[in-house]
Amino acid sequence: MTLYQRLVFWATLAIAMSFASVANAAAPQVKTQAPGYYRMMLGDFEITALSDGTFNLPAGKLLGNTTQEKLAVALSQNFLKDPVEESVNGFLINTGKKLILIDTGAANLFVPTLGNLVNNLKASGYQPEQVDEVYITHMHADHVGGLMSGDKLTFPNAIVRADQHDADYWLSQASLDAAPKESKGFIQAAMTSLNPYVKAGKFKPFKGDTDLSPGIKATASYGHTVGHTTYVVESNGQKWYCGVI
Repeated sequence: MTLYQRLVFWATLAIAMSFASVANAAAPQVKTQAPGYYRMMLGDFEITALSDGTFNLPAGKLLGNTTQEKLAVALSQNFLKDPVEESVNGFLINTGKKLILIDTGAANLFVPTLGNLVNNLKASGYQPEQVDEVYITHMHADHVGGLMSGDKLTFPNAIVRADQHDADYWLSQASLDAAPKESKGFIQAAMTSLNPYVKAGKFKPFKGDTDLSPGIKATASYGHTVGHTTYVVESNGQKWYCGVI
């Protein structure tokens, strides 16, 4: 190898190493999550799933008629472990004539890892003021908490719909008075979330199977709560069921 060839070789190697050191330099961590929403079409309807966040559910404390060993095996077969990370979601339906939200997440009424639904709604291209109606599957805190932002209505232009059976129980002072101490907080959370809409004349309950809007029907699925409701959404022959717990 001539002197010239050696110089070219070492110069090329030095340049390559300098590029390698730049390419391998650590980039700063972002440390924030991407917006949590997913959009799909159902016939002519646009449906946007909105993440409110996740929380850890202690399956071992909730599931009966089994053993911890059997539970561990079943979870492992599905690549899970106890506690199970559970998702809380809401669903925004744009029918072309109405903007309808099913459930509102927890806001600050449950655990600190929840409360992201409104931010994700905005990230998906909508604003809370655009929502025409809010349909509640049931009045647990992680489904109704997002109705309020502090002392303000989160959805000031919306009518809130839920089954009368749930309203009669969760918004009743008699239920609160009769509830055991450990359950009172759940009822108080429902009252805090719904009563401002009741006072504003923006709460309109229904009873059982009810057509709420063209293409959207409430179907009674009582059990999880006394008024738990599944919403059946249909457009152009395509059907989707929303009955989250």
